[in-house]
Amino acid sequence: MKTVTVNGIEFSHDDIFNVVDDFYTRVQNDPLLRVPFESVHDWPEHIKRLTHFWWMRFGGDHYMPISYDPVEKHFLAGFNREFLTQWLFLFDETLKTHLPPAQVALWKLISERMGDSLTMKNDALKRSHGSL
Repeated sequence: MKTVTVNGIEFSHDDIFNVVDDFYTRVQNDPLLRVPFESVHDWPEHIKRLTHFWWMRFGGDHYMPISYDPVEKHFLAGFNREFLTQWLFLFDETLKTHLPPAQVALWKLISERMGDSLTMKNDALKRSHGSL
C-alpha cells in the first residue's frame, strides 16, 4: 500500500482517494458548491486528478502527467470567500467521516492555509482585471 507521511502523520493513497471521492460527491449535491463545479463533465477523472493533487501536496511521487493551475481555474469558475467557507465546512465533515482525528486536524489545517492563499491570489486577479 502506498503511503506518504506529513509532519509525522501517515496517509495512504486510499485515505486520500476515499476523502476526495466522497467530498466531490457531496459537492455535486451542495446547492452552493455545485454551481462553480458545473464545468466538471467527467467526475471520475476529476476525482483521479484531485487525488493525485493531494497525494503530491502531501509529498507523494508525481504519477500522472498533470500540471496544476488552481488559481486560474478557481478564478474563472467565480471562486469567492463564500464558496471557500462552504468548501471548508463540507471538507471538514468529509474528513471526519473517513479519518482519525490526527489526520483530520492536519489535512484541515493544510486545506485552510491553501484556501486563504487561493483567496488572496484570487482577489489580486480580480483587482488586476478591474473586477473589484
